[in-house]
Amino acid sequence: MDRVVRCFCFGLLSVIVFAGTGFGQRALTWQEVRDKFEAANLTLRAGQIGIDESRAQEITANLHPNPNLTVAADQIDPFNGGPPHGPFAYLLTTANVSQLWERQHKRGLRLESAQKATSITTSGQADLERNLLFNLRGAFVETLHQKAILNLAKENLTYYDHVLDVNRERYKAGGIAQVDLKRLELQRVQYLSDLQTADVNLRVAKIQLLMLLNDRTPVEQFDVLGPFDFSEELPPLVDVRQAALDTRPDLRAAVQSVDKAKTDYRLAVANGSTDPTIGVDVGRNPPIDAYVGLNVSIPLRIFDRNQGEKRRTQLDIVSLGKGNHSQLGDACLFAPSSLR
Repeated sequence: MDRVVRCFCFGLLSVIVFAGTGFGQRALTWQEVRDKFEAANLTLRAGQIGIDESRAQEITANLHPNPNLTVAADQIDPFNGGPPHGPFAYLLTTANVSQLWERQHKRGLRLESAQKATSITTSGQADLERNLLFNLRGAFVETLHQKAILNLAKENLTYYDHVLDVNRERYKAGGIAQVDLKRLELQRVQYLSDLQTADVNLRVAKIQLLMLLNDRTPVEQFDVLGPFDFSEELPPLVDVRQAALDTRPDLRAAVQSVDKAKTDYRLAVANGSTDPTIGVDVGRNPPIDAYVGLNVSIPLRIFDRNQGEKRRTQLDIVSLGKGNHSQLGDACLFAPSSLR
């Protein structure tokens, strides 16, 4: 019975160790690391919510103004004095429906401005993802780099141990003095130090990568794999610059900001125009049975013609245009396609 219990415990312990070291040691490729990062990163999720909110604002910008309904009852006589008649004998009842009529395509310009704001938000989200993926890629490559250094340190130590074995045989044969052998054995400490430093650096690189992934996997059970090669074939600066201009979302967002500023200026000019309110009256006034009326209300834009917004949007066009020109002139030396 005791033998059966010991066998069972040994088997259970083997399963636990295998589960902790075998399954957890599977190395992740760059695509797996990227997919895991995009699925778990909270910053990217928050940015996507911002895009959804911007799209919801498009619905608000495209809405028509609500009509107004006014119902009134007048000439009610609740007092008993005067000729004998009821309190509602001369009751005046009216109903008025009015609607604001927006001129100069205000609703269309509001929708266009909201759609361009969504495009800017989408480009900003793409630029945020590009920067985060660049940091992730840097941490991934740094981990591969430190793995290569650790393997090199192990190989150096193994090779030096063979050198020590040869020199020990030489010492036994009288080929070298004992002090020379001790000196060679002391130099092995440097290789051990290099190995320990490489191991620490690898752990630090893995911790940084796990932090970006928001992953709590133990460092000992986390590993990555992938090619770690160096290519001397560098593309020309002109090609790299053009690739950056064609693909960088922050540059695209800068151009979209200028375009939106022009739309906002057109909207500000349209908002400075007069919008009439058209209404229809239906009423009953004894002894007249019923009547229908039409009224138009036109605000006089004498003082407020939206001058401030017109000036502000003009300044936005100038400032964003200058900033866009400067940003295009300082285009980065690499394109985001290199991350893919």
